[in-house]
Amino acid sequence: MTNISANGRQTSPQTNGHNNGKSISQNGNGQLPMPAERNRAVTQFDRPVVLKQSPLWSRIIIWTIISGTAIAILLAFVLKLEEAIPATGQLEPLGAVKEIQPPVSGVVSEIHVKDGERVKKGQLLLSLDPEATSSELASLRRIRANLVRQNQLYANPTLGSGSEQIGNLSSRRSKTQDRQALIEENRLLRAQLSGEATSSNFSAEELARLQSGLAQKSSNEASLSARLAQLSEELAAKNIELEQNQIQLESSKETLKLNQETANDIKEVFEKGGIAKIQYKNQLNEVQTGLAEVARLQKEEIRLRKEKSQILERTAQTRAEGRNQGATDKRTIQDRMAANRQSIAGIDSQLSKEAIADDKQIEDNKRQIAEIDNRLNQAQVTMKYQELRAPVDGVVFDLKPNTSGFVVNASEPILKIVPADNLQAKVFITNQEIGFVKQNFEKKGELKVDVRIDSFPFSEFGDVKGTLTSIGSDALPPTEVRQFYSFPATIDLEEQRLTKNDLNLPLQSGMSVNVNIKVRKRTIMSIFTDKFTKQADNLKRL
Repeated sequence: MTNISANGRQTSPQTNGHNNGKSISQNGNGQLPMPAERNRAVTQFDRPVVLKQSPLWSRIIIWTIISGTAIAILLAFVLKLEEAIPATGQLEPLGAVKEIQPPVSGVVSEIHVKDGERVKKGQLLLSLDPEATSSELASLRRIRANLVRQNQLYANPTLGSGSEQIGNLSSRRSKTQDRQALIEENRLLRAQLSGEATSSNFSAEELARLQSGLAQKSSNEASLSARLAQLSEELAAKNIELEQNQIQLESSKETLKLNQETANDIKEVFEKGGIAKIQYKNQLNEVQTGLAEVARLQKEEIRLRKEKSQILERTAQTRAEGRNQGATDKRTIQDRMAANRQSIAGIDSQLSKEAIADDKQIEDNKRQIAEIDNRLNQAQVTMKYQELRAPVDGVVFDLKPNTSGFVVNASEPILKIVPADNLQAKVFITNQEIGFVKQNFEKKGELKVDVRIDSFPFSEFGDVKGTLTSIGSDALPPTEVRQFYSFPATIDLEEQRLTKNDLNLPLQSGMSVNVNIKVRKRTIMSIFTDKFTKQADNLKRL
């Protein structure tokens, strides 16, 4: 309790151990009043005055809290906030990335751009070495000339020289010459039969041959007799060898037969343990040795008979030659002419078959020439494609050649160009958030989106406004990078750059983005109740 002194100052009650709790007022300087003063104070105030604080401020504070709470609750039911669904992705060009493949294979001679460099349509990217194409052109032309020459020789073998060894042309040329020689020989023999061997009909060489025919007859007959005698001796010797071989063969067969019978006889004894295994194997070896000896003798007999046949053939041939040596013998000459005609017919048959093969070879060569002509045209076109230029404006990406001498193939891309077209954001919406996004998108046809570029902090550079233009019809399975089921979506950007003050920051393909898709407006109260419901559900699961 607060006391008021006589001079109007506020005093605090003072007590000691003997005043029984009575209040003694103090003067202004904090000292105890004199007895006279104390008596006057008691006279003026016979009891202390109690002061109480006014309740106005307390009521104002309480009603302010109550009003604020009521207004907040009312606003929570009335005011609405934008609900946004987050998603992640990256920027991609509207146009497809161009994979640049060289129209022809070759070797890079010079690289005119770098990875990440911006290029214009038609700008020179790479230069190829034309030396390989030039060499190919020269090689193809040589091959074509050879094929054309082959066809000329196949069509007329007499055109070529003996040094040109192409296919069977050498054989055809030789057979043609043999045929002509046989024709000339028959003409000479016919002249011998008619006796009209005049200088007007024959050349000097043919006349010499005609006149030397009779002179050589005796010499030929003597030579023929000697050759026949030699062949007869060879035949007799061969017959003796053949007889001896037959005797040995019969003996070996008998021995083999005995060894086989012996082996069969002791087999049963061996199986019963009557004789040693080594003895039985020795007998089997004897059988195998006998079989080998019989086979050897049989082969020897075949060889001897073949040699005998060859001797007989040579004997017959020698006798036939002897019959033809009689220049004055009409029949011999006629036989020789007939043989020549037969040889000519055989040569004609062979030449006919070879001509068919040559015709086929000519057709094959023509096809090769046609193919080479196509390759020549391609090589000539290749010479025009030794410079690789950019098909569109864009940025060079994934440049594989890093130095001159790099070999490029027409079937493999050597670089990519990211088009300089407008960029769009391709994002992935989780399957848990797709509900209202797809519902509102199908209802409105588009949704507003705030696109934040991860490369540029949002707090400093802000975001880019965009519009959701498409959503995938089905969820994509998780991947190593994106470990959740998601729906792909495409967002068109209103701006292709971020601007702050005088700083202009262009966006680039491949930049990662975080987006907020505005799907609907919700009251603040519904947001709180939704969170409360989720917490309650979580408690139920515990």
